[in-house]
Amino acid sequence: MSATGKGASGNQSKPSPPFPYTVEMTAAAERVYVDMYRKCKTAESLGHPESIHCKIFHVVEEAVKKIIPHDPLNKSHALRGNLSNIFRLRKRRMRIMWIASSARRRVCILFISETMRKEGDKNDPYEVFEDLLDSGVFDQALHELGVKRAAAKHK
Repeated sequence: MSATGKGASGNQSKPSPPFPYTVEMTAAAERVYVDMYRKCKTAESLGHPESIHCKIFHVVEEAVKKIIPHDPLNKSHALRGNLSNIFRLRKRRMRIMWIASSARRRVCILFISETMRKEGDKNDPYEVFEDLLDSGVFDQALHELGVKRAAAKHK
């Protein structure tokens, strides 16, 4: 069967990318990732590999190393409105936001939430992320990957 041919069910099959995208992180995302890693390693060294720190880190690690790089432009991860052209992954109550370029085969993780999502909370990851985005913190990453920001709408 060819990569663009019809499968046995008659549906068009989508060719899988020949290799995963390269993943980069902003300084803010990397700081959170490294902090999660350190907490996990500390828990493991104390004999608690089942701790919540390890569980959270392993969920984020799998997302960053496996899930996101293999299909970063999957529409099921796309955000809308003020955050269109940005993708997010929900893992339990954690949120990871990124941008991607199919031309450059690169992904840039912009944000990894440090807090669990609870709608209406002052630390809701979407609110924190949107405030950072509005502040210009991610402008360079957006520019480097050629990702345009959606026109800002008033809240």
